[in-house]
Amino acid sequence: MKKPAIKGTLFSAVVDDLNRGVDSGAISHAELETELSADELALLDEKINAAGWYCIHSYHRMVGLLCRTEGGGLDDYWHQRGMRAADRLVDGGIYQQMDYIGRIQSSRESDPSARFRALAKDLRLLLSVHSSVLNFGDWKTVVDPDHDDRYRVEIKNVEGIPDGIFLAATGMFNRMSALAKSPKAHTWEFERLAPDFVVIRMSGPV
Repeated sequence: MKKPAIKGTLFSAVVDDLNRGVDSGAISHAELETELSADELALLDEKINAAGWYCIHSYHRMVGLLCRTEGGGLDDYWHQRGMRAADRLVDGGIYQQMDYIGRIQSSRESDPSARFRALAKDLRLLLSVHSSVLNFGDWKTVVDPDHDDRYRVEIKNVEGIPDGIFLAATGMFNRMSALAKSPKAHTWEFERLAPDFVVIRMSGPV
């Protein structure tokens, strides 16, 4: 079984941020040695391969350290990090799905029913971004069983994956929604329904 991992495209950002924190004095070497393993410390001195895969738990520990030193340990730090990750993927121009954001079909529909149908197709395409940068979980878009005018993303087989990873994914969804410039903006919220089952759901109708 493959180990849960994140693509170097995003892993490199946390390495850069940690190194900047050390250079600025915001993070001490003692903190690094306390929080990170020897292998993780070695990564701070390596060139990260954008096409490579890196342990998701190492990523979580590194972002967790940044969260405590820069973000006050708040969940919002994870969310904001996910939003910045979306910008990074758009600016990088590597993933074609991100190029699609500015012209998604649902943003062109004024009729609520047509917009709802179009959003399903848009979400399936954008959801494929996550399989490009995260190698774990079964991600699927479905109509929210509690709200027939909304969607939710169901993520199964994710036992042991920390909540912070999904808070960041929620930030990515919210940033992509903002970039799409939909005529009726919606936001996304995260909830873990079971140890191996997470949902990211729309907070309001399309």
